[in-house]
Amino acid sequence: MIRKKQKPREKRPENPIDLETIALQIRESYKTARANIVYSIIKKGCKKIVFTSSNKGEGKTVTSVNVAIALAQQVNTRVLIIDCDLRRPQLHNALNIDASPGLTNFLNSEVTQDEIIRPTKVENLKAVTYGAVPPNPSELMASGSMKDFIMSVEKDFDFIIFDTPPIGVVIDAIPIIKSADGVVIVVKNDVTTYPDLKKVIGIINRNGGKILGTIINSIDTTRARKFGRKYYYKYDYKYGYGYGYY
Repeated sequence: MIRKKQKPREKRPENPIDLETIALQIRESYKTARANIVYSIIKKGCKKIVFTSSNKGEGKTVTSVNVAIALAQQVNTRVLIIDCDLRRPQLHNALNIDASPGLTNFLNSEVTQDEIIRPTKVENLKAVTYGAVPPNPSELMASGSMKDFIMSVEKDFDFIIFDTPPIGVVIDAIPIIKSADGVVIVVKNDVTTYPDLKKVIGIINRNGGKILGTIINSIDTTRARKFGRKYYYKYDYKYGYGYGYY
């Protein structure tokens, strides 16, 4: 009896990645971070939150933008995000808007305040880009004009998000941290080291900042799936919390 040659079975991919599910998990992670931030700042009026990191390339801008979007999606919540990273500005790229005129143009009295606060594609979210890279970013962040600008826009928004430079590298963010209601430290999985994070925490504490927590990004979702949902959604750390992947 001659048996028919059977076609080899096609191997199914192990643990296929469901991109739609991952996208949902990402959104839910940012919503969870939003809830923790909101309940960490109990005050009336505008809430001012600084996003920083220990080094460049740790996902600070992407994280701050996504949290700002999550905040703006709440009912009747007006959010302003300001690019205070005048050395390596990225907010205009993340939101796909013009870089100028922006913050530096206003601080140098070249344009009015209304000219630099521009709408985004997200309802209730407005943005201030950097304008032009200045020779003196630290001085501009510490200037009286910057302080006056923040006081002026507070009355029009429920939240102001400051995307600041990595505080582990430069000191530009310190004046903003001193006047903010809280600081979120952005950590990149398998990149940020414990000494780097400890250094940032020390700088913030010495300057009177309130650390709201940490947000950990760039988690390998395939590895996370093997360890279960708890691994994916939350990392415990004695200084705060960490959520998700972008």
